[in-house]
Amino acid sequence: MSTDASPFFIRPHRFDDPGEDDRTYPRLDGRRQIALDASERVLWRGRVGLSGYLLGPRMGNGVLHWSLPGRVEVTVTDRRLAFVREGSHLERVAAGADADPEPLSTGRHRRRPPRAGNRVAAGQVRWQWPSRLHLLPAAAATAYAPARPEQVLLVCDSLRTIRQPALALAGGDLGTPGAARDLLHLVRRAIARFRLAHSGTVELSPPERDALTSRAGSRLFADELADPDRGIQLPGSLVIEFLHRDDYYRRAARSQPSPTRAPRTGTPEYWRSGQPGSAS
Repeated sequence: MSTDASPFFIRPHRFDDPGEDDRTYPRLDGRRQIALDASERVLWRGRVGLSGYLLGPRMGNGVLHWSLPGRVEVTVTDRRLAFVREGSHLERVAAGADADPEPLSTGRHRRRPPRAGNRVAAGQVRWQWPSRLHLLPAAAATAYAPARPEQVLLVCDSLRTIRQPALALAGGDLGTPGAARDLLHLVRRAIARFRLAHSGTVELSPPERDALTSRAGSRLFADELADPDRGIQLPGSLVIEFLHRDDYYRRAARSQPSPTRAPRTGTPEYWRSGQPGSAS
């Protein structure tokens, strides 16, 4: 992996690079906050835990690639979900056979030594990209894992591979009961309304348009959310092309199926992280 490669959805922000592509990464203003596009409307702001996963063909094959320490400033608008984290470095799970997998929501992953300087990391998911949304249920603490709050997962499709990049949000302002579910529904409606209003950006068949019309409304999708493996499908998504070859070819040193299913009388255990590859 090249030294300047960055994980999917995110990269260290460079204020000295006026040529940054705002279609892939967000612009920041002089206050180091997300710079909104003309007529862009903010729907929600909050501070949450943030991580990036790559999913395999099944939900149980998720592998953690990166996380940002602490709470991250997240802005949800009528066009995208954008985020910025100031004053820290990107964290990746340590490679090697001795690295212990941990649940997604804890944010407690082995760290590289801090780098000098006050770094700013930023990223976004535009509403053209997500193919489905998941609400991963809260779980009580066990002998093997701490308690986990509800988590929102935005999943995208990728080009030339069955691996799917996913952005996970949990904790912080989503830690109160029902907050993660409310955010998921807000994001679901925003994505559906964006795609219905921008026919030149995404092509929709009549059945897809009907499905998005349903997703743009007040329906709660109780059946889809009761089964986290199923999720809420979002027709008309555009696939993501990874920016670095390692996203396609580098394999995790060790991955652990997540979620794994418990016996029928129990509750599935979701999102125990495996080893990272490198991403861009």
